Amino acid sequence: MDTTERIPFGRLLQSYRLGAGISQEQLAERAGLSVRSISDLERGLRRIPRLETVRLLADGLDLEADDRTELLRSARPSMPIDLSAASGPRDLAPRLPVPPTPLVGRRDEIASIAARIAAKDGPRLITLTGPGGVGKTRYVLEIVPTVAASFPDGVAYVELAPVVGPDLVVPAIADVLAVHESAGMSIQEAVELLLRNRRFLLVLDNFEHVLPAAPVVADLLATCPGLTVLITSREPLHVRGERQVSILPLAVPPPSSATTLADLTRTDAVRLFIARAREIKSSLDLGEGNVTAVAGICRQLDGLPLALELAAVWTKVLPPPELLRRLERRLPLLTGGAPDMPSRHQTLRATIGWSHDLLSPELRVLFRRLAVFTGGWTLESAEAVAASEGDLDVLDGLAALVDKSLVQTPVVNGGEPRFRMLETVREFALEQLAHSGEADVIGRRHAEYSLSLAQDAAANLADAVRTGGLARLEAEQANLRAALAWLRDRGLTAEGLRLATAMGGFWRLRSAHAEGRSWLETFLTAEDTPGLPASDRVAALRWAGELAGLAGDPVSAEARLTESLSLARESGDASGIAAALGAMASALVHRGDAAASLPLFEEAVALARGGDDWRQTSFLLAYLAAVTGRQGDAGRAGELLAESQSLHHALGDTRSFEGVFLIFVDGWIALMAGDHARAGGRLEAARALSRDIDARAIESATLACLGEVALAEDRIEDAGACFREGVLLGWKGSYPPGMGMNLQGIVRMAVRQGDAAWAARLVGAMDLYGAAIHMLPGNTVTAYERAAGTLHRALDNDTYVAERARGRALRPEEVVAEALASGEEAGSFQEGG
Repeated sequence: MDTTERIPFGRLLQSYRLGAGISQEQLAERAGLSVRSISDLERGLRRIPRLETVRLLADGLDLEADDRTELLRSARPSMPIDLSAASGPRDLAPRLPVPPTPLVGRRDEIASIAARIAAKDGPRLITLTGPGGVGKTRYVLEIVPTVAASFPDGVAYVELAPVVGPDLVVPAIADVLAVHESAGMSIQEAVELLLRNRRFLLVLDNFEHVLPAAPVVADLLATCPGLTVLITSREPLHVRGERQVSILPLAVPPPSSATTLADLTRTDAVRLFIARAREIKSSLDLGEGNVTAVAGICRQLDGLPLALELAAVWTKVLPPPELLRRLERRLPLLTGGAPDMPSRHQTLRATIGWSHDLLSPELRVLFRRLAVFTGGWTLESAEAVAASEGDLDVLDGLAALVDKSLVQTPVVNGGEPRFRMLETVREFALEQLAHSGEADVIGRRHAEYSLSLAQDAAANLADAVRTGGLARLEAEQANLRAALAWLRDRGLTAEGLRLATAMGGFWRLRSAHAEGRSWLETFLTAEDTPGLPASDRVAALRWAGELAGLAGDPVSAEARLTESLSLARESGDASGIAAALGAMASALVHRGDAAASLPLFEEAVALARGGDDWRQTSFLLAYLAAVTGRQGDAGRAGELLAESQSLHHALGDTRSFEGVFLIFVDGWIALMAGDHARAGGRLEAARALSRDIDARAIESATLACLGEVALAEDRIEDAGACFREGVLLGWKGSYPPGMGMNLQGIVRMAVRQGDAAWAARLVGAMDLYGAAIHMLPGNTVTAYERAAGTLHRALDNDTYVAERARGRALRPEEVVAEALASGEEAGSFQEGG
């Protein structure tokens, strides 16, 4: 609907309320708002309601997805964000694994569980429990598509098998939801903020090994009333409100000779075994003798789906009667589970053990060594870790293990094929690895390979998209975290510090500042390892300082950077000195002290150039050019940038972090010089490339500069759109300077719109981010100060002080909400007052 034809928010709200047959008092009670607020909104006295208020009203009115979206759009007709993403159902295809084979049986049970989940008054936490291999995940894959329509705000599937500890459950959820760390907000708070007022289904698969994270689920349910959580686990979570559903094995034929052949083949366990066996051997004879043996196999395996599938593989070489004979002989010997374990769990262990014993000696070795990988592996990594001495044929071995269903068929997601094990199979393989005496050797190989992978990727991160280094690091996050944990648990500080340092550039690019800083501090605060090169500690300290600064902790950042610089000077590490000086200078720029940064940049450039470090030289020259341009020396800035670009092009970098930074600086310098045509073109190019590589910090700063270009060209609506999106990206990218650079533009618009109280709150918020304004042209600073200064004339002193104090007390996400409330009347803004 065109915004000029859209019904005003107040009238639309009133029509929905009357249609629901409720009074203002009843709606106020449902939404948790005051009657006065609803009355003012319906009469149009409050023209720009906060998004939180709109969502509370939509929940109180119990609006369907389309009506909810229309109400949101009526409140924000010009907001530059996709409201449908906040309210409409999501495409489940890329989020759910695709079942590899048709479902056999269980449709009634699945339908019953689905009905409970879809019911509005149904339980909000359902845990599907049962032994490994019983088919809990398969239940999820069948249930979710049937209930998706009952969750208009979305469904997310989170596989927890690769997660190495309870403290990484929330980051895993955040990864799937595309929630990032933001300035002043923990990752759990960010997840809660996203889900707080949504009708949403969250699926957490394989929870049993992260049970200490159960309170996290309880907290999410307590703070997000529209959230339903579906969990698979071998054990219940034992939290309040949980409804446990036990997933039973498939029905097996009774041990009666009177059972007919037709009855046997109608039993779900037999049907499953026959279906899988015929996928292996289509000519399988289903005469009475074979079917009777199949019935015996199903009874021996207690109807466990994974056990049946593993056994069915062997019909390629063993007829069912022989297969049954082998099972009867071996199964009692392989039931080695703990006495308090469920009998079916012990049977599954025995079945996997039996399949394992039928492997050749070489395949057994490969099988147990592959268990060291978390979240999958590539052929290259398997060869490096499982057969680094050339003692195994990994390619043929993987093919054999896939053929025997002990390793899953490779999955290709635009990169290298990745193999994986089912978690229950991997647990058994890990036991075999521990019993073999190879666990420490293979664990060290895995850590060494992870370090090599991270260091190679770090060297190529300057051109991450072209080389594939960035995608590889993203795919290997579970393995890299597991390697860091292995090194930490064994006190291998030096190796852990090198691995964490190699990850620094990735963590910065992906705005994972808190995670990276935590790992670095873990190893930095451990006891010093004798023989650790000073250069390793210099680099680790620098990354710890840089990530601390980006995470909003300037005190720790300064301390770590000072320590890095001091150690680098003491050890004569010229490259380390240059890097530390550059990081310290960058911190000064972000604090608004560009003049003080100049001598640090100059010294850093000289050292990098003297050491023939051309990539670092190019980057430092670009930064120095930007600061020089901000200080008013456009000619010198152009010379520095030209030299930086020449070095960069010689290196062959195209789509890189450094590449987008150079384009941004080119536009920045043009903006400082008043060349708005060139500035706009270069900044748009920087914006496109920053989106391509997901460099949110640079994109946020770019949007602030594009907003200034739009203002200079009298494109007021475009300017507002840039500033609002820039604030949002600065927050999502955990980049406070980006928030401040864009927030100042919104303050100026708020003053001209005549909403003095709102403008005063934004000025209070700017007190938290105000240093960043000095990264923009001088006339921008003057315009902001002039606009902010008019507020005293529009408000009495007490009101001004109170509103500014309210703004100063806002949390980062509340600052964003205030900033995004500015779209409706932005067209009335005119620069100059």
